Amino acid sequence: MEKKRITVWVTKPIKKGLENHISKARAAEKTWIEKEVEQGRDRREARMEAARLRPERWPTQDVLVTDAVRRRLEREDLAGPAGGGEWEPLTKAEQARLRLAGRWPGPDTTGLVAECQFGLPVDLVERLRTASWRVSQDWLRLLEEEDLIGRPLDGYERERRDELAANLMSPPHIVRQALAAPFALFWRPLAKKPAEIEAEDQ
Repeated sequence: MEKKRITVWVTKPIKKGLENHISKARAAEKTWIEKEVEQGRDRREARMEAARLRPERWPTQDVLVTDAVRRRLEREDLAGPAGGGEWEPLTKAEQARLRLAGRWPGPDTTGLVAECQFGLPVDLVERLRTASWRVSQDWLRLLEEEDLIGRPLDGYERERRDELAANLMSPPHIVRQALAAPFALFWRPLAKKPAEIEAEDQ
């Protein structure tokens, strides 16, 4: 599956949650490999199977973030027209404007402490960018029409800009919302093989 790397600034709680997940997943995978070796399995073979099982049993950070972003994009406000249709694909002109948007207008986001890179499936990044632009385009148009972008602003103008910009949904903002959702970064290591769990339930 082709992936695209995106960069997102995150808050301290999100950063800590991601770090905790990585630490727990690595430790759980290592423990599983050691147990397999203790039972007489070749270490190289055990490590190869661990790599194959990793997405389900010890998901990487990218897997966790991918799942969280998918869930966020399925919510009504980002899912498409009337919360169920598909967004109209971005035109080449809109794609160019989205790239030029750079830092989206509005007040500085406080509480962002770390720059993280995530590898997401290309189709998911396209969905993310499309939803972002479609829900933001009318607010961006208003900001441009009122000449509130790209120049020094007085007190009232800054308030007006911030009022309009509060409705923008930049791609990084959507990712942060996805990761801040309840249980988005919650993961419990699967200690046993699915077959072992099924045997116990019978």
